[in-house]
Amino acid sequence: MQPAAHLFHFFQGQYEAAAGPIGQELLAPFRLSDPYLLASAVQKAIRRGDLDIARRAAHQLHGLDQQRLWRRLAVVALEDVGIADIEAAAKLVAVTCIPSARRLFGDDLTALDVVLNVACRATKDRTSDHFCSIVGREQISAEDRALLRPASPNALFSVVASSTQPWTRRLRSAVMVSGRTDGPPYVPDNIAALFEVYLELGVPELLIATCAVYAERQRDALPVFVPLAWLLRNIHKTCNVTDHVPPETEMVGDMPAWVFDPVNCRMGRRAVDLFLKAHIMRPAYHPRLVAAAIWNTESAYCDRTLNWPLGDEIRQRTYNADLTYRGLPVEQHVALIDWIARERPALTAARQAVWNSAVREIGKSVEVLEQANLPLLVSEKPRRG
Repeated sequence: MQPAAHLFHFFQGQYEAAAGPIGQELLAPFRLSDPYLLASAVQKAIRRGDLDIARRAAHQLHGLDQQRLWRRLAVVALEDVGIADIEAAAKLVAVTCIPSARRLFGDDLTALDVVLNVACRATKDRTSDHFCSIVGREQISAEDRALLRPASPNALFSVVASSTQPWTRRLRSAVMVSGRTDGPPYVPDNIAALFEVYLELGVPELLIATCAVYAERQRDALPVFVPLAWLLRNIHKTCNVTDHVPPETEMVGDMPAWVFDPVNCRMGRRAVDLFLKAHIMRPAYHPRLVAAAIWNTESAYCDRTLNWPLGDEIRQRTYNADLTYRGLPVEQHVALIDWIARERPALTAARQAVWNSAVREIGKSVEVLEQANLPLLVSEKPRRG
């Protein structure tokens, strides 16, 4: 059975049970309708299990840019849920990538509410995203470079399949043989053959189908990483689910402060720049370093996580790699985190200033349109910045 057919068949048998009442009425749209900010809000709210914020942002984004919304929710399935709840990840990918799955509910917005509820309630595991950081930011060892760079695809498949190989070597081999690397691939888009290897190793067919459907639509390496994460967790049987109480957050305008992603969102990056410039004595930390530290302590926060020994090690190794890659020695990482915590009020003030500026710009645009007797648009699509 083809992956899309397999995934649809699974979802068709599940959707009626998933289509229960959501509960609360949808709140008013946010005052700012920046698609990048709204996409950030959807994903961060799902990580925190905040269904109200997730629905509010997702419905607003649906009216602005449906494709951006569906792409972001598909990323959530593999980047944030992953191996912690395979069925939840499968439902997310089915609804976001297979239009006929959405039609089972009658309309897009009903389907959207269903999968948001599923995603917010799901246990999270972000190992696949951690793998992205390790591959991109840790230097490959001299031994692995000597072994892997000249290796044939069959040799790389053998490394991936071997439980006696170091997990970092298996990780790099999987990326290289899949063809989904930043550099020249060994075999163009060889991910289908990699999925066959994963199936032979015992990765559940539903998870493979989920990754394969995602891989047909997006070119990143997440579908390479998720099955490998499953294999590694399956070796280390000890795992548990931990619930976290989200810390209280400041409001910036009518949005939670954590919406302002300091790495991937234009307004979030502007806030970090303003935060650093606001100090009389310019801090020793540069903006990208501060943004990475804020991201790891705030943007990556999840309400319920799957904890397993190697997964915890990978997460900490990733956070270290994010800061070391940007030039901060490991022994100084804690000092940076502590400094940001102490300076939190100044960061919130900077975010508020950026928000106020954006609201003023909206007001000016409305005034110009009214004076020119032109129709008012919901949002001007922002440039990437």
